[in-house]
Amino acid sequence: MRLFFLALALLAGCAPQGGIGEEKRRAWGLQPVISGFAPDRGEGGRYRLRERVYFSFSLSQPGYITLVTMDADGTTVVLEQNLPLSAGRHTLPLATDRTAQGQAAYLVVPPLGPSRFRLLYTDLPVTRQDLFRGRLSPEAFDLHTRAYLAEARVRDAAETWMEAVAQ
Repeated sequence: MRLFFLALALLAGCAPQGGIGEEKRRAWGLQPVISGFAPDRGEGGRYRLRERVYFSFSLSQPGYITLVTMDADGTTVVLEQNLPLSAGRHTLPLATDRTAQGQAAYLVVPPLGPSRFRLLYTDLPVTRQDLFRGRLSPEAFDLHTRAYLAEARVRDAAETWMEAVAQ
């Protein structure tokens, strides 16, 4: 029985720490605009390298969204920026985001392990282009998020995660 609890503790340690709790929501002045943000296999879903992943969410009002990912090594990438969307249910990437191969998908790439995804909502397009570049600590990720949201009157943020696994 002790091994079972040790295994659970180890598995829990694999999940990314952080998220956007009530304390951050108050400090950042967030309003409840985003709901149901998750990858297609649910929060913590496991994906093999080169598999496609989609993210679904709802917005309670129209605005602009930005999707940012942070890998286990701190590498941060902006996947979508200032994408105008109506209120309602959405899936990213949008079906209109077709590549030359006719596909609209995000592919899972190295490194292996958990990756955090933040969906940022603003009521107007954000002009800052200098954020979320390179490797960031979790604290710096929060600072960049807060700076990004600062220009908006109405703002929200949601976070989820998924895990890249070996074949």
